[in-house]
Amino acid sequence: MTITKKLFYQTAQGLGNEDWFYLARDTGTGRTFVMHDWSRLSGNSYQPGSADIDLEVFLSDRGASQDKLRELIGTLVTEEA
Repeated sequence: MTITKKLFYQTAQGLGNEDWFYLARDTGTGRTFVMHDWSRLSGNSYQPGSADIDLEVFLSDRGASQDKLRELIGTLVTEEA
């Protein structure tokens, strides 16, 4: 199983809180999904985390990260003459 991914959105909220969103694909199964990685400052250490989110679930929400993914998908579509 190999996961390929492309960063499409990241945010730094201050105080060590950061998020990264990737469009990801499992080359073995063909599954395409959003990979969300994060880092949160807790006391004096960083607590990383990660979650895989189905595209349908991710795009059903509204927010800056969803808008960026919609924008990325839109660049893949070209108008035919």
